[in-house]
Amino acid sequence: MYKIGEFAKMAGVSKRTIDYYTNLGLITPISIESRYRYYSKLTLVRLKMIEHLKEKRYTLEEIKQHLLLLEQNLVLTDNNQLDLLNTQIEALKKQLTELQDTVCSLNINKNKAVKEKFLQGVALIQSLTLYIDEITSLIQL
Repeated sequence: MYKIGEFAKMAGVSKRTIDYYTNLGLITPISIESRYRYYSKLTLVRLKMIEHLKEKRYTLEEIKQHLLLLEQNLVLTDNNQLDLLNTQIEALKKQLTELQDTVCSLNINKNKAVKEKFLQGVALIQSLTLYIDEITSLIQL
């Protein structure tokens, strides 16, 4: 658990940004004791995803909708679903590695735009798989 100042520093954003995102409901402190709010590592992953999506020019409202959909799809009620999700994540990671190696070997002059777009997509998918990994590890506890 991290106080807001520590959390902001780890995330590379201001405390004001943390307050703003908290007020919008994009992130939520895990506990509030007296004057202090505490944030978790999972919230840090979520915040990094928010910042990544902002860099891709998504609005905060669009980001909120994406996060809500992601959370709804991750509500797991059965261990078989959790095992299936973990299997799919591992397969996706393997495919991403293979595709990334292939794209990186392309002739950079001819395919620079394709390569750049692909690598942006890979970065987003990697962020999502990291977020999913964090959520599934919490569910397993």
